[in-house]
Order: sequence, then C-alpha cells, then structure tokens
Amino acid sequence: MPIMNLSRSVRMTVPADPGRLRNGKNTFAGTPLTSSLGAYYEFTVDYAGEEAPETGFVFSIYDIDGAVRTALPPLLSRAIASGAEPVALMPTLRDAITDQLGVLPRTLRWTLNPYHELAMHEHDTTHLTLSRRYTFSASHRLSLPGLSDDENYERFGKCSRRNGHGHNYELVVHARVPVEPDDFDSVSLDELITDGIIDHLDHRNLNLDVEEFINSNPTLERITIYCHRFIEKTLADTPATIERIEVWENDRTSCSFPPAPVPGEANR
Repeated sequence: MPIMNLSRSVRMTVPADPGRLRNGKNTFAGTPLTSSLGAYYEFTVDYAGEEAPETGFVFSIYDIDGAVRTALPPLLSRAIASGAEPVALMPTLRDAITDQLGVLPRTLRWTLNPYHELAMHEHDTTHLTLSRRYTFSASHRLSLPGLSDDENYERFGKCSRRNGHGHNYELVVHARVPVEPDDFDSVSLDELITDGIIDHLDHRNLNLDVEEFINSNPTLERITIYCHRFIEKTLADTPATIERIEVWENDRTSCSFPPAPVPGEANR
C-alpha cells in the first residue's frame, strides 16, 4: 500500500480565561470560540501512513479534531494569560496532541497570524521552523544596455519600458530556531529583516537607488539571492539558521532559494 500524508487544519479562538471558552458550530472560524476578546489560531496536523483497509483513512480527521480541540485550548488560554513564548510552548502542544492520539504527528504547524507560522517536525525535538512574511514595494526596469528599446522589448516585454514599473513584493523567511529559550525570537528576526532588507529596498527604484542593482538587472531571481545572502550572513551571529526564503512579485510569480527538493533530483 502507498504511504500518504494527511493534513488536517483546526481553527479556534482562544481567550485568556479558559472559563470563557465555548463550543460552537464548526464554521470557517472554527471551534472552540469565545464571545470575549481572544486570539484566533489555526493548527495543521500531518500524519503519514497507509490507508486502513476498512475505512480508507490514513488517520481519522474526527480524531484529530477532537484531540486538538480538547487538549490545546486550556493550554493556550493559560499561555496567553502568562505571556508564554510561542516557540517554547510548541513541544508542550505537540505532546498534548500525541497524548490524546497515541501517535506523534509528522508535522505540527501553528499559524499565529497571516504573517507568522511555527512548524515542528517529527524527528527534530530541539528545533522548529519559524516562518515570517514581510512586504515591500519597489520599482525596476529590466533591460540590457547594449540593446535597443525594440530588442529589449523583445527579450523582456513590458518590463523593459523606459520608465519602469513597480511590484508589491512579498518576502517569506523560513528560519530554523532552537526550542530552548534564547534571546533570539520572532521580534529579533523582524528587526534584522526590516533594518537590513525592507528599509533598503522599500519604495526604491532598484536600478537607481540600490547599489547592488545599479549595474545588475534587478530580476526577481537576483532579488531573491540578494535577500538570501544578507539573511544567511546576518543570522551567522545568532542561534538561528536560514532554511529557505521565497520572494513573490505577484500572486503568480515567485522565486525560492534554495529550491525545495524534487523526488529523484539527487540522482541526476
């Protein structure tokens, strides 16, 4: 039987007072929920395995839902009230799900907001992946100095027009960070990325204002490598390491480095 990966996402709204938790309908907003102020979270649990001959399930999503909704809200309420660090809390959340289901998740992902995600993997108990999303706006023109306007248009299309054009870029950074409490956290990463990349590129003409691209065509690919080199160098003095970055210039075009592995690629 083939081995498959099942992912199940569970959404909830958690108040600081566990007494204000309420079980509601499983709408898009999820359950449990609260009528008071609370934090909206999404947890995604992955399990891998063969399908069960009788049910056809790899793992019952109803069991996953029940485990997450039973075990996590009280822990999260207490954590919110005490001001706990999310990274340090992740092993406790994963263990709580494991205690309920009797099986360690392949991956547990916690989306704290659209720009902040944590992921803990089955075989790594000392580190997790911290993912942060940033945006910047910049203009550029793609052209080669030795070509005429018509030749540049033939090669680069509308991107070669003389007055340039702009993008609302999105930078996604995936960093490997230790679970044990440390001085480095998501705020530290934000400061490094904002001071070193966002402030350097945001609301700039990349061809004219950014030294690294004055004599280099500022393509999406080169922007990606520029960002990766800066982050890799900057994180060298911290307990974090870079896993991968993605740069999106629109919702259809992105570049990532290093690229995610493709099955069989290592054998080429």
